[in-house]
Amino acid sequence: MIVVSDAGPLIALAKTDGLGALFSLFPSIVTPPAVYEEVVTAGLRLSALDAMLLRECYQSGQLTVQTPTGASLPVPSFLGRGEEESILLAIERRALWFLADDLDARRAAVANFAAAGVETLVKGSLGIILSASREGSIAKEEAIGIVTAMDRRPDIWISSGLCARVLAELKSDPQRDEES
Repeated sequence: MIVVSDAGPLIALAKTDGLGALFSLFPSIVTPPAVYEEVVTAGLRLSALDAMLLRECYQSGQLTVQTPTGASLPVPSFLGRGEEESILLAIERRALWFLADDLDARRAAVANFAAAGVETLVKGSLGIILSASREGSIAKEEAIGIVTAMDRRPDIWISSGLCARVLAELKSDPQRDEES
């Protein structure tokens, strides 16, 4: 299974102790060079703990860097370099999953995947945590803690309303209550 990620989910999950949930669902993830630059190189310049954690994931092979060969997206979009490279890489690798949090990047990805004729699915940080909880990869309490941490951090730009919906769903899931 090929999974390509943009920077957003990697940063958000590294900042909130959610990398275990990520790798329980997707043991191997590919990123383009621009994402590595954003999540590791730029973060290390700031001595960011999440950048150090992500560097370890690259060193262990859970995250790998591959350069897309295409020069432009099928549907032009106004995105950052990392987002464009990630979408291109997902198209070229015919990825099953594309991980992104930014709404504009998600919309551009869907449009570009359709134009390129690929059936890549899109999932964000909250979807990763919800899926990991539902599959039993992480405990419901851990999932609630990660989503709560995402909502409280000013350096993670995920809608508080969306976090509240996911928290409500996690708290009301009786199947997970029985398994916990």
